[in-house]
Amino acid sequence: MGVSDIFLALSCLSTDIPWCGCKIPVFSSPYGHSYSVAELSICFIICLARQLTDRTLEMHTSEWNKVSSNCYEVRGKTLGIVGYGHIGSQLGVLAESIGMRVIFYDIATVLPMGRNQPQASLAALLPVSDFVAVCVSPTDENRKFIGPNEIRQMKKGSYIVNTSYGDAIDLDAVAEALKSKHLAGAAFDVFPKTPLSNSTTFQHPFSGLKNVIMVPNLGDATQQAHERVGHDVANSIARFLNEGASVGAVNFPSIQTWALKPGTRRILNMHRNVRGVLKEIDYILSAYNVGKQVLETNGKLGYLIADVNTEEVTTEIVAQLALLSNTIRSRIL
Repeated sequence: MGVSDIFLALSCLSTDIPWCGCKIPVFSSPYGHSYSVAELSICFIICLARQLTDRTLEMHTSEWNKVSSNCYEVRGKTLGIVGYGHIGSQLGVLAESIGMRVIFYDIATVLPMGRNQPQASLAALLPVSDFVAVCVSPTDENRKFIGPNEIRQMKKGSYIVNTSYGDAIDLDAVAEALKSKHLAGAAFDVFPKTPLSNSTTFQHPFSGLKNVIMVPNLGDATQQAHERVGHDVANSIARFLNEGASVGAVNFPSIQTWALKPGTRRILNMHRNVRGVLKEIDYILSAYNVGKQVLETNGKLGYLIADVNTEEVTTEIVAQLALLSNTIRSRIL
């Protein structure tokens, strides 16, 4: 296998890595860590409700402070989930299993799990939630999705949890709400800016504030999650090499492949997404009986899969495609 045939696969939550611009598929495992992140959110909710982190810190300084004021069971409390994707829906199932009432808001129409109840808007969810868990995707639209206005809409004495996207919440607005006692606590596993190494000082606006939990991106930091992610990514590599499937690639056109029928060969072509390139490819393929063809694009990159109804296809067709000025790489299965 040559260098040009090596395709990178990584389990990454961020695609800000050099390989993403090199026309090399970078595979992620978007679901392998979902349960671990949801489980951490439940941990945060219980710790906030019982003020456990504050009591733990006091015990470490030899202070015995047994209190029950403003400490609650989570059973019967309302959890409002913002973003009901693979993490949010898992969280809803877990929260319901410990007796919480679960409501959620998502911009898409999604199937509720269990007795989780959808809300028509974020404005409908915030005022009735005892806990708000932010589980949104890392997109520009979700940047500062929860700001001062949204925090003012939250129930007085409620809590906010973020285990998904660091830029989704205005941390300064949360800090002000904690100081004014509008919010009773907050927990974060993700942040807008994170240190590049463990030895770097971490800056945040919560110094001296009570009932604030912060951990360094531990949502997916479990042995089970890493094992699932490893399997998912390895399977994605194998499917790309053996079938041409690119589902799960964070920087590459996504094509879900199908079973290759007997008596057919599969042509895979990666090319620059410019006007007229498909016409050039189809001119070459027109000499063969194409049974099925799919093209997907992603910005400047195009990816074509064509099943040709013959076993007579040789490397000649790949050589012809390679001569096209906009072809980046072609191969045959």
